[in-house]
Amino acid sequence: MKLSQAKRDYYRKKAKKEGYRSRAAFKLSELVNKYQLIQEGDYVVDFGCAPGGWLQVTSKLVGAEGRVFGFDLKKVDINLSNVYTYVLDVTSPDALNFVKKSVVYEVDLILSDLAPNIVGVWELDHARQIDLTLRVIDMVPHLLRPGGNCVFKIFQGRYLELVRDRLKEMFEKVFVTKPSASRKESSEVYVVCLSFLG
Repeated sequence: MKLSQAKRDYYRKKAKKEGYRSRAAFKLSELVNKYQLIQEGDYVVDFGCAPGGWLQVTSKLVGAEGRVFGFDLKKVDINLSNVYTYVLDVTSPDALNFVKKSVVYEVDLILSDLAPNIVGVWELDHARQIDLTLRVIDMVPHLLRPGGNCVFKIFQGRYLELVRDRLKEMFEKVFVTKPSASRKESSEVYVVCLSFLG
C-alpha cells in the first residue's frame, strides 16, 4: 500500500470512529487550530458544505451562541441545532441575495470548499474550480465583518497566483497551506485569509 493510500485510509477510519461525515473535517480542524479561526459565538458561512464534515467541526466550535450556515448544490440534512443548510448554486445570478437573506448578519468566517464535477482535463478542472472560488470572493465584502477571516480551497495551477494577489488586497495576511489530511498527490491547497480590511 502506498503511503498516500495509507494516510487516506487512516483519516477515513478516524472520521468514522469520531462520527465525522468526511475526513475533510480533519483538514479544517488543523487549519482552525493553526490560525485560530473560530471563537465561541461566531457566525460562519460554509460554501460547498456537503457532506457536512466542516459543518460538524464548526458547529462544535461556535457553540450554542454561534450559527453556521451551509450552502451546497446538494441538499445536506444535518441535525445540529446551530446549523442551517440551504441548496444553492453559487454561479446563479441571485446567489448573493439568497445568501444575504439566509444569513442576515455580517459573519466572522467564510469557508469555501467548492469543487466542480471533475472531468479529468486538468486545465479545465482548474479553471472551473477557480471560477467557483472567485464567485465566493466577490461575495466577501457583502458578508464578512471587518477583521473577519476566510478559508478557500483552491486547485493549484496557473490562476492560483491571481487569486492570491486579489486576496492580499482584501486581507491583512494571506497564507497558502496544505493540511496533513490532504492527500500528498492532490492538487488542492487552502488559502487562509486573516483580518478582512473591509
